[in-house]
Amino acid sequence: MILSDWYEKYKKFSILFRAKYFKPILRLLAILKITPNQITIFRLIFIAPIAYYFFIENLTGVLIFYLLFWLLDLVDGALARYLGLQSDKGRFLDSVVDNFMYAVLILGFIYIEAAWAWLLAANILLEFMVQLLATIKKKLNTPSDWLINVQPDAPYFKSAAHLALLAYFFGYNFLNPFFVFLNGWLAITVFYYFLIIEKKN
Repeated sequence: MILSDWYEKYKKFSILFRAKYFKPILRLLAILKITPNQITIFRLIFIAPIAYYFFIENLTGVLIFYLLFWLLDLVDGALARYLGLQSDKGRFLDSVVDNFMYAVLILGFIYIEAAWAWLLAANILLEFMVQLLATIKKKLNTPSDWLINVQPDAPYFKSAAHLALLAYFFGYNFLNPFFVFLNGWLAITVFYYFLIIEKKN
């Protein structure tokens, strides 16, 4: 798949970039004995202010804490690689926190009526189904060092959604047509993964 190839190239570039330019921060965190999983869990504290600022419809406040959340998301994975502590448990924890934040964001956009509520709600369900089926698909081929081997097999779905959501903060609202397209794309992916899993079983 072209998008998968593009994402793999982007991911490789991101990993190399963070390994090179985040090194002073990573070294400091290592000295302080801060673990990647501690950073992942710490990111949860940003969810409360994001929910609050959505409630009072202060999008500037939402944007500030949203960006802080994702800045730390860049750090925990880089720290895990720096310390040689990559694991399926860490990936699972990171995925749970990311998905929880994504759901809060989508619910927030539903609350402020930024787009059709049914469309955004369907997106949460479809994203979950893609993640679940991708994880099952990988589990058929790959052993895990923990209970489950989380595999966001098509992470560009959420990356694209985040870009559209960020655009809204800067006054560009094309959420309805974007999520119609994205949800259709997700639905096709769900069907595709389901067929692969059925065939292997």
